[in-house]
Amino acid sequence: MNNHPQVSLESWNSLFAPGSVAVIGASNTPGSWGNNAMKGALFAGNKSVYPVNPNSPEIMGKTAYKSIKDIPGKVDLAVIVVPERLVPGVMRDCVSKGVKAAIVITSGFAETGEAGREMQAEVLKIAREGGIHFIGPNSMGHADTSSKLSTFGQSMDTPKGPVAVLSQSGSTCMKIVRALAEAGIYCSKYVSTGNEADLYLEDYIEYLAKDNDTKLIAAYVEGLRDGRRFFNLAREITRTKPIVLVKVGGTEESARAVMSHTGALAGSDAVYTAAFKQSGVIRAEDDDELIDIIYSLLNSPLPRNNRVGILTIGGGQGALAAEICEKEGLAVGKLEPETILKLDKILPPRWPRRNPVDMAGPNAADLSQISNLLWPLIEDKNLDIILLLVPVVMDNSVLVGRMGLNPDQIKAYKEQEARNLELIKQKIEKFEKPVALLWQGRGVVGDQSMLGQLRKGKILAFSNMRRTARVINILYRYRLYLETTKGE
Repeated sequence: MNNHPQVSLESWNSLFAPGSVAVIGASNTPGSWGNNAMKGALFAGNKSVYPVNPNSPEIMGKTAYKSIKDIPGKVDLAVIVVPERLVPGVMRDCVSKGVKAAIVITSGFAETGEAGREMQAEVLKIAREGGIHFIGPNSMGHADTSSKLSTFGQSMDTPKGPVAVLSQSGSTCMKIVRALAEAGIYCSKYVSTGNEADLYLEDYIEYLAKDNDTKLIAAYVEGLRDGRRFFNLAREITRTKPIVLVKVGGTEESARAVMSHTGALAGSDAVYTAAFKQSGVIRAEDDDELIDIIYSLLNSPLPRNNRVGILTIGGGQGALAAEICEKEGLAVGKLEPETILKLDKILPPRWPRRNPVDMAGPNAADLSQISNLLWPLIEDKNLDIILLLVPVVMDNSVLVGRMGLNPDQIKAYKEQEARNLELIKQKIEKFEKPVALLWQGRGVVGDQSMLGQLRKGKILAFSNMRRTARVINILYRYRLYLETTKGE
């Protein structure tokens, strides 16, 4: 892959922050690709948007042109949504116009067989000779929250965030972006990379490594075009910027599905697993775990070791959590004698005086009760991670219904909780120990209000013990990777 061309900063700027956009195949038909692309381009507001359609004089209130060559002004980005047989000719017109970047939404290329591969090669040859870099073909779109540009068709009124999402599946890209938003995490950029005829996944991560808006790179991967380059890049990038991905194609049937989807070769799963580990890439089992890992990396310190302290309201829950933690590669830490003495002053005499710490009676409902028990555990030198298996009352329905608080009392309660969260945050930051709350009752994940409150205290929230243990172990292994590669 040594002949793969470098992508200039001008080309990247034209892709993500263009001053002018031409939508070739623009349409007035609601729900069509051409209509969606126009909507996304128009939403940015500060760009010149030119619809191109030889059969319509006007598209969405804008004068339409028969060809991109007829547009009077400069065009930075071309969005191509015409039938596949027309794409080579459209790309030639883009070259004539001096366009520097394009995205080809149109499908029907390498993913369909030999004829499609030949046409894709023709489009690539035209673009390369004309100095155009392009996303796709067979892409669903791309977006930048800073420039407010989107070719996905949705309005870009979401907040700017620290995560860039790359996906070789358009629908999976949007699923990940939406799931992140539900967890209160927003994106810097996201791209449905499609067949990657010109721009490879490796090109995007090289660019995003230097992108100041991006603090973490997430990806859905079916296959790599230049695996050696990917792993060389990743080994450098992951020392300062995590890369978290889902890699599919490890089974015979999924490999077939990959080939028919984007035309990519899935490759040996064992080779990928080993290379990811050596280069610091964090591999998630599925998109749900991907979200858990991203959420945790952004909201928690990395544990120094793998020893867990467990605070629980029931012995059975504590025993179950201990077993799951050990099965997932964590260790149940032994309490320091000083910690036992501190807890003796707080807990009933019948508490077991070991880890897991069974509260043996008190029913924690607010963070004031929990924090009194949390401090000795966080300060214990034998513990690196604290798991809370306790109910915490934070939502209004419980405060009003079960506790019978009036509005003034609810306000006072929440003010006190905010102070408690600030104290917990200070302790977590001082001792660099993750604190995870296993939500008791209805799931907290997806509840923006509760997640937001817990994030203020740097408390991770999960609704499943095994997922909690897996993610905590992943954080620990990432810390080990950073320590072992320090100074290389």
